[in-house]
Amino acid sequence: MLIHSASQLVCLRGGAQRGSRLGKLDILEDGAVLVQDGSIQALGSSRDLLRRYPQEDKIDALQRVVMPGFVDPHTHLIWAGDRSNEFSMRLEGKSYMEIMAAGGGINATVQATRLASDKELKVASTQRAWSALKHGTTTLEAKSGYALTVDGELRLLQVLMQLRDEIPLDILPTFLGAHAVPPEFKDRPAEYTNLIIQHALPQLKEWWHMHYPHERLPFVDVFCEPAVFNLEQTRVILSTAKTLGFPLKIHADEFENIGGASLAVSLGADFADHPGKKNMG
Repeated sequence: MLIHSASQLVCLRGGAQRGSRLGKLDILEDGAVLVQDGSIQALGSSRDLLRRYPQEDKIDALQRVVMPGFVDPHTHLIWAGDRSNEFSMRLEGKSYMEIMAAGGGINATVQATRLASDKELKVASTQRAWSALKHGTTTLEAKSGYALTVDGELRLLQVLMQLRDEIPLDILPTFLGAHAVPPEFKDRPAEYTNLIIQHALPQLKEWWHMHYPHERLPFVDVFCEPAVFNLEQTRVILSTAKTLGFPLKIHADEFENIGGASLAVSLGADFADHPGKKNMG
């Protein structure tokens, strides 16, 4: 397949870029791209590739931009309910953590998600996934995190994997059992931390190998904040996950700089998301 007559072809050659080079794109004017067996085989001007590959099936880009699909490394795809009632609290100046402490935020979505059927979760998640695809995302990470029980989190991952097999998106799953301390463990975060390391993570590994024996393990993520999982609780969860062979992610230093990003580096995490309060200097 030869896609030609693109006003601009965004190539992104040279691998991942850092710093000021992030804004330097490799762009071909009036570009064309040859795709064979699912792989890019050639890039160049439309004139050149049309001459070199006259027998290929052709798609006229009609002077549109042709570019790689977006990769979204942090999504919450599978959940039920909504939190529109919290908008007025935001307008009153309530912070994210204040809303969460009042019973809103994550735990409000947990309650709705626990009550939803597999079918309801799958329908809602499918709509979100198709919306992402229509807006140009071709690869995304997707977290559990809105059940906060061992069986419930596995249920969310199972629905997510069913969705992955039915929609043309590359989906990378993440276990986020440490998204919040659930209501039944209110004021007992240490007990819930122990539940995760002693039961949830070992069961997750066993369950994954039983259902997806030829696939890499999902990421394990933790919401690291003083009012959620403190630095030491996060360290214990991620260290246990690493010992079990899971790749790591972390919600780090979004509201307070408590060392989450540094912990991510020390443990070799693949991602440290939300480092809004981290001093990067």
